[in-house]
Amino acid sequence: MSAQSAKSQIIPPVLTDSLPLALRLRLWRNRLVASPRFRQLIARLPLLRSIGNRKANDLFRLTGGFIFSQVLLAGVRLGLYETLQGAPATTGVLAAHLGIPEGRLRVLLRANVCLGLLLEPAPDLWVLDDAGAVLASDRGLGAMVLHHAMLYRDLTEPDHLLRTAGAQTELRQYWAYVRDMGTGGPQAAEVDGYSLLMRESQAMMADCILAAHDFGQTRILLDVGGGDGAFLAAAADRHASLQLRLFDLPAVADRAVCHLESLGLGARTRVHGGDFVRDPLPDDADCVTLVRILCDHDDSRVAALLANLHRSLRPGTTLIVAEAMDGTSEGARLSAAYFGFYFLAMGSGRCRSAQEIAGFLSSTGFQAVRTVTTSNPLIATLVTARR
Repeated sequence: MSAQSAKSQIIPPVLTDSLPLALRLRLWRNRLVASPRFRQLIARLPLLRSIGNRKANDLFRLTGGFIFSQVLLAGVRLGLYETLQGAPATTGVLAAHLGIPEGRLRVLLRANVCLGLLLEPAPDLWVLDDAGAVLASDRGLGAMVLHHAMLYRDLTEPDHLLRTAGAQTELRQYWAYVRDMGTGGPQAAEVDGYSLLMRESQAMMADCILAAHDFGQTRILLDVGGGDGAFLAAAADRHASLQLRLFDLPAVADRAVCHLESLGLGARTRVHGGDFVRDPLPDDADCVTLVRILCDHDDSRVAALLANLHRSLRPGTTLIVAEAMDGTSEGARLSAAYFGFYFLAMGSGRCRSAQEIAGFLSSTGFQAVRTVTTSNPLIATLVTARR
């Protein structure tokens, strides 16, 4: 008996007659799909063969996923996509520019074609495909690809990570605010790296939020946990009369002042430093945003943050929670699978559904809670409420 079979025998069998019909049908289907003879039969029938092949391709994407991610990482590290941003290039030109032998470079180039990042319109001539063009133009995506190298190291032994509470990981060290940093919070050197990453990766999130919610009637916008102010800057660019407020840890707030002043937004902005769980928050805003904040924290800290917001804000203030959420759409499911393990490695937070977040808001005293579906649930869903 294999080790996997031995483990499965530890779980007592379930009496299938007591299960709902839909679940019994699923178990019957699983037995069919697991049967080599059944899969051989499917392969001989043209109509079913395409379905079987699609399922096989989906499974191979999972088993080959790490290699595919490394193809992407190599392209970003080498500057391949930026090199091709302006015009196509031959293998020889790319090899000389990137410092890679032509034979080895072709392996990378062909893999990029197979993954939909490049096209080969003529033999040994390469040009960006749609996904490659987005990668070349979006600094935030490239920054996240580079950042993932740290995550992959933390996930080298995923079973160990699952079994070990409080494991010391690179991500936990990187995201300084998830550790106990004392009353003063992390120091400047500890927030520089992640603050820059969050700023550069904010563009798609900001576009998603601004397309889903109209801030045209908002007078003062407060972004809690607003980092360097990337979202506020995007909102200010759309709405010229919007006044800006930002609240974050003191070391992060100092960065935000410099960044927003460099964008010419200093006169429209007030920045506050503190702990958003304990310290009073600015109460002059008529709209408050939490952009990718709740997902970073465990339930107890989420409840404490929302309670502090409810204490601090004036009645009638609009609150917007914006982050990737678990849900039924393909994008939401992909986000939930990804962030589930990301936050596990980070040692804090989880990907919640809109219903769970709505429950937190209602239990804290917020009213008129509703979910707003955005154009891209892979990036964000909104949950809005009124103080």
